[in-house]
Amino acid sequence: MKQLSAIIFCVLATSLSSCKKCTVAGDIPACIKNNIENNRDKENWYVASVEEYRFQNKLVYAFNPDHKIIADGATFVISLQCDTLCTVGGFGGPDILLCNGDNFSQKAVLVRKVWSKY
Repeated sequence: MKQLSAIIFCVLATSLSSCKKCTVAGDIPACIKNNIENNRDKENWYVASVEEYRFQNKLVYAFNPDHKIIADGATFVISLQCDTLCTVGGFGGPDILLCNGDNFSQKAVLVRKVWSKY
């Protein structure tokens, strides 16, 4: 009986802890959602989260690097049309924070997190 209880507990704990991996906000552009769903389980996809921002009066999506895997990874900023606007962060000088002429970290306003690996 104890063994059965332990198995049930492990199954429940595993399913509850992996919910973030399974859930992607539904009201985002299809290409953003497909990118997450098609890549999230790949070992060589180093994205830890995707966040929606308001930047330069437009909604954009930031694909944030997994700093547990790659310490100096850059964030890819993607438009609603799924074009890469810029990359910010990573290894480099002061220009690494610029996106279309503005400092992304200072000008972008977080709307919500749409997906997280952890």
